[in-house]
Amino acid sequence: MKFLKILSLTIAVIFAAYSLNACGGGSSADIKAKLTFISGTVESMAAGASEWKAMAVNSELSMSDTVKTGEKSSAKIDFSDGVKIFIEENTSVKLKEIKKPSEKSTLDIVVEIIKGAIFFDVTKRENSKFEMETSTAVAGVKGTKGIVSFKDDKTLVMVTEGRVEVSIKKAPVDKVMLEADDSIEFGDVSALTEKAKIDYSKVKFSGSPLMKTLTPDDLIKKVDVIKSNN
Repeated sequence: MKFLKILSLTIAVIFAAYSLNACGGGSSADIKAKLTFISGTVESMAAGASEWKAMAVNSELSMSDTVKTGEKSSAKIDFSDGVKIFIEENTSVKLKEIKKPSEKSTLDIVVEIIKGAIFFDVTKRENSKFEMETSTAVAGVKGTKGIVSFKDDKTLVMVTEGRVEVSIKKAPVDKVMLEADDSIEFGDVSALTEKAKIDYSKVKFSGSPLMKTLTPDDLIKKVDVIKSNN
């Protein structure tokens, strides 16, 4: 009798775990992002909260969290599938979506740039999405590096590697595919402007010259050098 009870309990636990995975669920550790670098003032606010909370290195982030950096401050967020974003000073971003359907190896991620700029380094997507949004645009990435900023009511997208598809929210069917070295900048418009080539001699991100080989880790090294010289 005791054996039958134990057997029944074991079967119930296995069934519950199977049902969770079949519905696209998983452990929270699988879908969380983490702040792996912080310099200066970095705060976050959870969905439904009313106060900002100071963050520390290795703080975990969840879907719908908003992260902001202060003046002369920066941060890097690492996602569990290898995606990295570097957040420059005076920037606010919201993690609108972080999901991992059970049949996919990479996450579905949507990051909203409320203001400021980010440098993204996105691993190749296998039937999943990585999108960056501003109030007027959506940039879809399949595996690439570059910059998205939203300043003075203008969206700027620069691609240093790979491809990014840009569309505007007012007319989602109006899309432009940016290849490596392409950029596009526009405001609250009903049609996209023409893309242009990046002038690497004139562009900087977070105080560093923009280069085709630039990575979030390079930006961290630059910040560390500046701090050590001050």
